[in-house]
Amino acid sequence: MKTAREALAKTLKKNKIALVTGVYGDPCTALLDECATQGLHVEISTEEKSAFAQALGASVAGLPSVVIVKQVGVNVLADPLVTAVTHGIGAGLLLIAGDDPGAAKSQNEQDSRWYAKLAGIPVLTPPGPQYVSDAAIEGLQLSGTLGIPVMLQVTARLLDGEGRPSEMPLTVEARFDQDRAWKNLILDRYKYFYQKIYPQLCELVEDSPLHRMPEALTRERGYGVISCGFVSTLVTEKNHFALGYAHPLPERALVSFLKNLEGVLVVEEIAPIVEEAVNALVARHGVKTRVYGRLTGHLPRIGKLEAQHIAEAWGRTGGELHLDIPTQVSGGILDLPCGGFELLYEVLDEVLPEGYLVAGDVGCSILHGYFPPQIIDTAYALGTSIATAAGMGLSGRKGVAIIGDTGFIHSGITGLLNAVEHKHNVLVIILYNKFSAMTPGAHAIPGLERVRALVEACGVDAIDEVHMEQASPEELKNLIEQRLGERGVHVLIAHAKPRKLGE
Repeated sequence: MKTAREALAKTLKKNKIALVTGVYGDPCTALLDECATQGLHVEISTEEKSAFAQALGASVAGLPSVVIVKQVGVNVLADPLVTAVTHGIGAGLLLIAGDDPGAAKSQNEQDSRWYAKLAGIPVLTPPGPQYVSDAAIEGLQLSGTLGIPVMLQVTARLLDGEGRPSEMPLTVEARFDQDRAWKNLILDRYKYFYQKIYPQLCELVEDSPLHRMPEALTRERGYGVISCGFVSTLVTEKNHFALGYAHPLPERALVSFLKNLEGVLVVEEIAPIVEEAVNALVARHGVKTRVYGRLTGHLPRIGKLEAQHIAEAWGRTGGELHLDIPTQVSGGILDLPCGGFELLYEVLDEVLPEGYLVAGDVGCSILHGYFPPQIIDTAYALGTSIATAAGMGLSGRKGVAIIGDTGFIHSGITGLLNAVEHKHNVLVIILYNKFSAMTPGAHAIPGLERVRALVEACGVDAIDEVHMEQASPEELKNLIEQRLGERGVHVLIAHAKPRKLGE
């Protein structure tokens, strides 16, 4: 049995995708590694904006490309993504966005489909693992045909399910149209998009074979279900329209489905994007169908959906958001290879006065916001802790940032440069184990061997290095107290070997 992940990688290889680039992060880590296993040209980038920009360059040069990032990574690459839509691309460019319903391995629960609506691009939501590879080829075809990036939304459950390689060939050989960008001013580019591209996009989506809908003769009056993505596989009702795209919607087909229904349940993860759009369709076309879903309280507003939620939805009265969802520490988080820095956290807990703010980063340090010693107070996004600590330092106390080596390479460098330029008062502690421990993949993160050289190039006031296996508590305590008492930008590089917590 092949997983949808394996089938997708084989499909990309078969269709000679020239570049697969992206950034590690569940649920995308295993997909990137699988693409490399299949012999595709895979490059793990330092951060997502660079990955997407590189894919844009390959596309312009006539090379079909795929970018694979998790949902928070779409935040980082949103700038060139939105601009590429009106500027134009060349060969097909598929953005595979890995979302994390329930935030099992993420710092937020976020729906990448919002970015598709923001940018005006289509987003494919295959209604089951067996459709993932077909959706990828259809997305690349659509991208090359229209000259815009296309998004494919996936989740861990979608990629883990049983899939099959696509039999559809990638046939579009598109070229970059320089005139589209440079013979048009910015608003003229938008006119071109809405006059030439968007109407064609809507027609292609309307006729997509990825939509799974009941035959007209077998449709039942009364109630029905509209779904998209993995949760389509959990729906048991026969009167069921499973979408292959979440944006734009196949408007004619949906209105035809809705007009005979008294009510419809919209089943989707994570945000009520389709539910809102169906409400708009109902209002615009004067359809009398009542729409139920996450907004009405018939389905949980947060967390991943299960078959039980769908079965129970019909018996719920709704009226207010359904938030009665159990929460717990995601499985396996304590087994991650984040150990090795226990002494550092113990010393910080002893040295820092109660109430002393510490900026953590999205990496191993995030565990010490939840578990003792509870050292960090903030963890906003990968690479942000240095800039956050610089802001904390304006209060009069020296700012303290804890950041992993991957986070530093990703985007912490810019925060350090900014702190030096503006003469902030901050102590930066880099957890240096040369390993992306929270999302371990098969390939090294570029630049991890050059952390000290990069720190030196930023022009900091002092750099200290400590090897955790050799350091004594007293030595480490004296060093941290010394740096906290001095003004300037100071960096402590803490070396350790990755190991699981508790080892």
